[in-house]
Amino acid sequence: MSGSRQQALVDARKLVRTFASAPDPRRRAQAVLSELRHADDWPPAARREIEAADAWLRGSPPADSLEARLRLLLSRLGA
Repeated sequence: MSGSRQQALVDARKLVRTFASAPDPRRRAQAVLSELRHADDWPPAARREIEAADAWLRGSPPADSLEARLRLLLSRLGA
């Protein structure tokens, strides 16, 4: 399913807002990136940002760094 980037940002922000209560931070981070990837109207630079965050997540970063990285990504994409 594809959608708009604005809706993807709204849905991803909802997931990040409740990140601290997520039972599995890595799974929540994957869900955030999945929401962002579903949008089909990202400009190329934004798509690269999302892909870079996905590659970073696959590298198994420390769980305590996930939320900050996702918030940074969302601020870059929403600017």
